[in-house]
Amino acid sequence: MSRTPAQTRQRAIDLAAETMGELIAFWGFKASMGRIWTLLYLSSSPLPADVIGERTGLSAGAVSMALTELQQWGLCERAVLPAERKRHYRAETDVWGVVRRIVRERELRLVGRSVQRFSEAVELLEESLREHPDDEEAAFMLSRLRGLLSLARIGYQMVESFAEVGMFTLDPIRGALGRANDAS
Repeated sequence: MSRTPAQTRQRAIDLAAETMGELIAFWGFKASMGRIWTLLYLSSSPLPADVIGERTGLSAGAVSMALTELQQWGLCERAVLPAERKRHYRAETDVWGVVRRIVRERELRLVGRSVQRFSEAVELLEESLREHPDDEEAAFMLSRLRGLLSLARIGYQMVESFAEVGMFTLDPIRGALGRANDAS
């Protein structure tokens, strides 16, 4: 049985939206956000919330909450349409810009916290070793922690670079991993 063009388009939207929902969920967001963003991204014109709900199978409440979050992350925006009373929404189409913004706001904060906490752990062991220089276990741990701190700092620079430019290389990590293994 062949599909109508509208059925084929809807099936393609469903497949893409389900896939994006899975990807978004993997990154810690709600799958519904990915489904709605994909529908908006693939739509040639802005859509009202009730149509979004119909096409995604989500409840009005789920659509409303997801649209609010999508707007907060800069993934969609309200579109004002003349002679329309309903609120319409359109997706942000600069996908790399969106990814960079999310990386800057989430991952950079996480990696920055890692740098801070590894630094604190290094300082604790350095202080302990000043008082107890013969503590071989602490010296071993300090060596390993300095390697982790180095990796976290490189990771921070990489994430920061990606957030600004949209690309990064793994070369700095290769060198840091070698140094960390050599130290142990």
